[in-house]
Amino acid sequence: MKIGFVLTAHFPDDERVWYQQAKALIERGYDVSIVSSKIEQNNYSNVFCFNDLGLSKTNVIQRIKNILLDIQPEIIICDNPIAVIAAKKYTTSKKAKTTLIYDVTEWYPSKINLLNLNFLKKVIKFFTLTFLSFYAGCIVDKFIFGEYYKSRFFRFLFPCKKFIFLSYFANIEFLKQYPIRDISKKCELFYAGNLTKANGYDNILKVAEKCAEKMPNTMFVLKVIDTQDFDISKFENSKKLEFQFINKLPFLDFCKEIGQSDLFLDLREIDFIKNHSLPIKIFYYLAAGRPVIYSDVKAIRKFFSKNEINNFGYLVNPKNIENIVKLIENYVNNPDYYNKCCNFSYEIAKNKYQWKHIEQIFIDFIEDK
Repeated sequence: MKIGFVLTAHFPDDERVWYQQAKALIERGYDVSIVSSKIEQNNYSNVFCFNDLGLSKTNVIQRIKNILLDIQPEIIICDNPIAVIAAKKYTTSKKAKTTLIYDVTEWYPSKINLLNLNFLKKVIKFFTLTFLSFYAGCIVDKFIFGEYYKSRFFRFLFPCKKFIFLSYFANIEFLKQYPIRDISKKCELFYAGNLTKANGYDNILKVAEKCAEKMPNTMFVLKVIDTQDFDISKFENSKKLEFQFINKLPFLDFCKEIGQSDLFLDLREIDFIKNHSLPIKIFYYLAAGRPVIYSDVKAIRKFFSKNEINNFGYLVNPKNIENIVKLIENYVNNPDYYNKCCNFSYEIAKNKYQWKHIEQIFIDFIEDK
């Protein structure tokens, strides 16, 4: 059986697709292809790409349709309403039964779709894109939902359509494990993301500098992996804090790198989208076996139990710098507690929140007619 992924919001080597879903299907003998409009070239076999920058949605849909006509998949998994519409155009031309699946992992529309628009244009575009989401829901056969809140729109409107929840669990085999260190002497704080105020980089910097100031006997290092273009001008110099800056890493290198740090921080500003989005990174942080200090995001509380949160880290007000520093100080001054949280994080990732525990659910769903 031929199975195709159509990605208009993700790169072809997206970890959820390339390292989990496509990998699982290929290992079971399926002929798998990936179409992505996010990049012009790639170095993978059975991957067909073009860059949609500057192209109209009509043009993007037509190009994807033409690629699918060459590939002839019998099942298509899409990541976005535009991808769904393109896949539907293909099935109409092919005039043969093809199963369409919408893997909902992103808000559509999201804030990025509405940037730099005046109020009237923003309202018009919001309702236009919302209608596209509704139309995509009408024409697909099944849904895969990455998380609860992003599923509600579709489950309410299409209650009779088949669906599964397939969360963002890490594939632990890719995560390199490192010994737990004594962080009273040196503590490495880790942040991965865009270096923007909205993503919480300002809060991260304030926390790291305050830790260095308040705990002078501990060497604090702030390790930052910038997920976009590296811009040194965004960093501030600090006499009390050591910095390590790393450009965006390939996925497998990222997995090998993160476990060398001691505490994971993500202090994003909380708006509606972020509050109702379960971050994929939290599962990788847990699998690396280190405590997590995250903004108090509603979606995290919805997914994890209170006991789990209390044992793998803290959910915090990202603007309450003093409180966050106190939490880190507690880890630094209590090695037994720190070690306990490290071990708990890894154990729940290994025993409960890793890809192999849900891989068969995905396979069964794809094979279910």
